[in-house]
Amino acid sequence: MAFALSDFKSGLAQGGARPSLFKVELSYPTPITTPKIGTFNSSELLVKSTTIPSSTLGTYEVFYHGKSIKVAGDRTFDAWDTTIINDEDFGIRKAIEEWMELISNHKLNSRDTQMSTSKLEGENADYKQDMIVKQFGKDGKIIRKYQFIGAFPTALSTINLDWGTQEIEEFTCTWTYDRWIVGDETTTD
Repeated sequence: MAFALSDFKSGLAQGGARPSLFKVELSYPTPITTPKIGTFNSSELLVKSTTIPSSTLGTYEVFYHGKSIKVAGDRTFDAWDTTIINDEDFGIRKAIEEWMELISNHKLNSRDTQMSTSKLEGENADYKQDMIVKQFGKDGKIIRKYQFIGAFPTALSTINLDWGTQEIEEFTCTWTYDRWIVGDETTTD
């Protein structure tokens, strides 16, 4: 059966999802003040790019009568990266640096006492937070929402300084998290 281009176009909902229509909501542990631009969480305006990470379902082999049978194993989640535009007050950068300092300080390599790791089952340790990535349709409605459970920063990239450029500074933060969950929403944000 032959398909026409019009069949393809009509089958592609709203012309396809756009990678530029997204918003990231970073949350911070209690001792850290959330950086703001006006009334907005800075991350909603300054996270320039991010990813929707993959997850991998591991496998293992079980042998039965000399033959290998593959069986589904544990799910693993890759790191999550965000590229952030740096403003002149270093708002997000400063908050992430403070967060990382509370997890493991530069001097003694010890965790701050405010950052406990003992919690009830299902709760995050104090140094972990839930993060959200929302992707929007062209109509402004949320078409997909990813929530990263138990996230914390693990790597903060360099900021390149150069007399020969007029570019705005940006840096990357790599996050580790326990898992992500997905939810569809049809409301405007």
